[in-house]
Amino acid sequence: MDNQNNSQNSFESEQGKNTKKAYAKRLFDILFKQSQSRRMAATELGYADQTYMVTQLISDWIKQGKAAVVGHIKCNRSNRWVEAVTTNPELFPKSNQLELF
Repeated sequence: MDNQNNSQNSFESEQGKNTKKAYAKRLFDILFKQSQSRRMAATELGYADQTYMVTQLISDWIKQGKAAVVGHIKCNRSNRWVEAVTTNPELFPKSNQLELF
């Protein structure tokens, strides 16, 4: 009986990891197709409002260089000017770091 509980728990944790990976992949693809705000991406994922996982993943990707803020857009959910985020490297802003010296 104990082995069944352990195998069930490991199955559930693996299933949770797979769901999180699929969720992250889907979010990455959404931001690759079109630059969007975090809230608009969360809505497209099927969430009524912004979630911690969306904002945390995007923040991590920006720090890792996998995503970038490419400007500001008017969010169709909040009607505010917000950052437009993309994961498409062709749209990333060009660095002028070398031009400073």
